[in-house]
Amino acid sequence: MQDPELDILIKELEAVRDMSIADFDGVVHALRFLLPDSAVVRNLTAEQASTTDYAMLVADDAYANWSVHIRGRANDKDGHWRCTLRENDSHDSDAAIGVGRAPVLAQAILAAVIRLAMAQK
Repeated sequence: MQDPELDILIKELEAVRDMSIADFDGVVHALRFLLPDSAVVRNLTAEQASTTDYAMLVADDAYANWSVHIRGRANDKDGHWRCTLRENDSHDSDAAIGVGRAPVLAQAILAAVIRLAMAQK
């Protein structure tokens, strides 16, 4: 699925260091559209979406038993986080992989989730 609005949202997640709660409200709406069966997303608030703990809960609920790889350096300017979601950690034959890169870890995770959900729609 390609949606220009979702592409813009991913770019914002990956580029902006200090996203506002209003920006995260857009992320929540996108997640609800892409992952309508997720109980975590159904009850997610914009404030929660901005935190790494809840971003991981979203990934875990939407893609249970998938591998989550997080790499980064907390001491780099603006952080440099990368999150990869893979269905099978031991093979390179995944039908879809979610990848997100951002200055904030929660945003990298959410970008990866949104990319993967878009690929699977």
